[in-house]
Amino acid sequence: GFHVIYTDGSAEILPGIGGVMEYGVYSECGLSISAFLPTDQHQTVNTAELFATIQALGATDSAKTAICTDSSYVYERASGSARRWKVRGWKNAKGAVVSNTALWDLLIAELDRPGRIVQWAKNTIACWYRGQRRGG
Repeated sequence: GFHVIYTDGSAEILPGIGGVMEYGVYSECGLSISAFLPTDQHQTVNTAELFATIQALGATDSAKTAICTDSSYVYERASGSARRWKVRGWKNAKGAVVSNTALWDLLIAELDRPGRIVQWAKNTIACWYRGQRRGG
């Protein structure tokens, strides 16, 4: 079967700093990452979701890996749009330059490896927690 990894991104307001983005990566096999989005990245929840997905894929050597995300931004674009953007020179269907091109390029490279997929889940952290309560 697949090594299932759950990812999530979120925003937090810190007094005196403002909004900072964070992400989480969790799996049944004990993988657990919870960190702030690096400051050199565009600070949006979508970027945090995308960054989490890349970190998850980079953290496993499993031949078959399924990333579960609750981000329609990541799921829908990883399932098709991002590849079309790349072919068009990182422009969307309207000709506008898309954001996070370096991250999308990394994700495409990870997904081009055999046995790597991205799936959509309604609430990834709840799915992971239910799996932990059942014994993983």
